[in-house]
Amino acid sequence: MNNRYGISLFLFFCLMSLPFAEVSQAQALSAGQSPEKSGESQAFEFTVIAHRGASGYLPEHTLEAATLAFALNADFIEQDVVITKDDIPIVLHDIHLETVTNVETVFPGRAREDDRFYARDFTLAELRRLNVHEREDKSQNRVFPSRFSATTPRFSIATLYEHFDLISELNRQLGKNIGVYPEVKSPAFHLAEGVDASRIVIDALQAFNLDGAQDNSYLQCFDFSEVKRIRNELGYKGKVVMLIGENDWKESSTDYTWIRSAEGMAEVAKYANGIGPWVPQLFNQDDAKRKKIEAADWVTHAHSNNLTIHPYTYRQDAPPPGITGPHLLDALRDIVKVDGIFTDQVPPVIAWREQRRSKVDGAR
Repeated sequence: MNNRYGISLFLFFCLMSLPFAEVSQAQALSAGQSPEKSGESQAFEFTVIAHRGASGYLPEHTLEAATLAFALNADFIEQDVVITKDDIPIVLHDIHLETVTNVETVFPGRAREDDRFYARDFTLAELRRLNVHEREDKSQNRVFPSRFSATTPRFSIATLYEHFDLISELNRQLGKNIGVYPEVKSPAFHLAEGVDASRIVIDALQAFNLDGAQDNSYLQCFDFSEVKRIRNELGYKGKVVMLIGENDWKESSTDYTWIRSAEGMAEVAKYANGIGPWVPQLFNQDDAKRKKIEAADWVTHAHSNNLTIHPYTYRQDAPPPGITGPHLLDALRDIVKVDGIFTDQVPPVIAWREQRRSKVDGAR
């Protein structure tokens, strides 16, 4: 048996062993309804999004990581999307390959002039030959040394359709409604390459009936010009999230400082249902006020425009200095008043949410 499918089968059996009560509760969900809005604890809502699948436990964005995220009862599973040479959407965090695959070994002469290996330069058949491994830095050191370290299992790049098909079928069989959360990666790069990444991602959402305003999906992007294009030119009706980075990351031509202004948030609200800021952006960084945790001033503009806030990323194995994981989640929920979180490790966030819900129930 291929190692890849052996792991998938193991994870599927894990799914089948989930407590019956959890499955029964999930069967009560209606289409498009967030999982935390059902059951007895409606007073405490907090969406848990599996960042690149269960990336804290298995190599990111693999089908195995998506399956484990499903088994761990995430509310949504994220898919970053880039486009291959033969115009197929694959689930990969970067437009480059070398940080998470062995491309430099399999195709040593295929880098561009900047010494980077671009997914766009390879067909899907070629990409299937690569092994996906834990993320590495430029020096090929593991970014998260304590994460998955086995060397015999083989993980592969998968298509967006394969991810959607997997999640849809598991939802059907187990009576669940776990959502999808794709991101259009580097849309300007793709357009310059002659391919409309946003159109391709939207086509995939439509193929699985996940493109409506009430469907259990979000479509996210770091490029504000593309967010506007998704609404105006492509006519997308589903939920859209404007991701917010820092200008020096050069994710896009978007001015993220302006985005966080009153004018910027008002403009975003014309096209998007929510925002996805970087966690540090949500807190006041003024040295004089650091003795007290306060929300950044700009967050009020997001709330006044009724924007959903799903920040990134909660990592149990890489917490911010000086604060524990539960305290960070408390601050995000109670002070910043976010609506959910992207996380590499779903279980500790679910456990925190259940603890908070039990306190709410106990106070009734």
